[in-house]
Amino acid sequence: MTGAAPANHPTRTLPGWSSVLAVVAHPDDESFGLGAILDSFGRAGSQVSVLCLTHGEASTLGPAGDLAILRAAELKNAAKELGVDSAVLLDHPDGALADVGRTTLTGDVLAQIKAAGADGLLVFDPSGVSGHPDHAAATAAALAAARCVDLPVLGWTVPRTVADRLNGEFGTSFIGHDPTDIDLVLRVDRQHQRIASLAHASQAVPTTVLWHRLDLLGDEEHLRWLRRQAVTVTAGEVKDSTAMIRVDHRSGDRFGIRIRNHVLSVDQPIDAGGEDTAPTPTELFVASLTSCVAFYARRYLHRHHFDTTGLVVDASFQLANKPARVDRIDITIRLADDLPPVRRDALLAVARHCTVHNSITTPPDISIDLHPPTPPS
Repeated sequence: MTGAAPANHPTRTLPGWSSVLAVVAHPDDESFGLGAILDSFGRAGSQVSVLCLTHGEASTLGPAGDLAILRAAELKNAAKELGVDSAVLLDHPDGALADVGRTTLTGDVLAQIKAAGADGLLVFDPSGVSGHPDHAAATAAALAAARCVDLPVLGWTVPRTVADRLNGEFGTSFIGHDPTDIDLVLRVDRQHQRIASLAHASQAVPTTVLWHRLDLLGDEEHLRWLRRQAVTVTAGEVKDSTAMIRVDHRSGDRFGIRIRNHVLSVDQPIDAGGEDTAPTPTELFVASLTSCVAFYARRYLHRHHFDTTGLVVDASFQLANKPARVDRIDITIRLADDLPPVRRDALLAVARHCTVHNSITTPPDISIDLHPPTPPS
């Protein structure tokens, strides 16, 4: 059974990264743009690091003199206000990041990922948000580095309505996103962000668009997943390991499950208090393993030019208590035509390393929480 694709439902909880690295182009980007988000990560217990790729020496704001030295000092003070554990400032040319070799910038980000032990990256949206090409170049380098080490990346953005209003009032070039494109709407406290922004005294002039943008955003920041960690497997199946599945209560013990634009159901047998209108969650669990084995078997057969007609995979399972669990699963792959012994062993090796089987034998970290969270006492 299929249905219309569900509307995007943004989450309000930051990922539980123990260490987050923000990659930005200029001193003040970490405060003007990402300040409230970095503060939120720190409040949640994450170690927060910032990699800034330029000294911001090309700014047309600020007093005469060596702006690179001044802005380095401002970054240090702002980072302290935001609770940043480490702020690394590089000396690539301000206003010309796009001219720096991508390999060089990516290497810089990779080095800092290693130094910070980062679990994820925080960056500006690929558009640069304000339209500045340095912002876009910094994000492109961060994404390239994240692909090298399979790290997730969150991109800061603003709602399209806010971008349009700023552009209309200030003649700026902000690029926003519609609500359907936004994955996380975060409630923030802007106190430390505002103080950190003021630490960039050479840039935070009273008439800057920054202050009006913060007023328009209120106590919310908006983020998009630019990259999520992927699981890549030998049979060619590549799936997003953090894809959203939503389960809605319907009646009794019956629930609807939305997976992309597909709708499934689960229920309980009549003797367990349900109406037996659909499989149980446990049966779907075993079915997911069985169908994953079938998928890998079929891909193997097709790749080696064997007939897949008549391929059937059967499964049976047993339950146990203390704790309640599936205690044993027996799966049998049935083929219409026999295979040479060497191919039989190879097919079984492939099937035994399907994504679901790997997820059972190498169990994932599972977080179960309650939303909204319990307020502190």
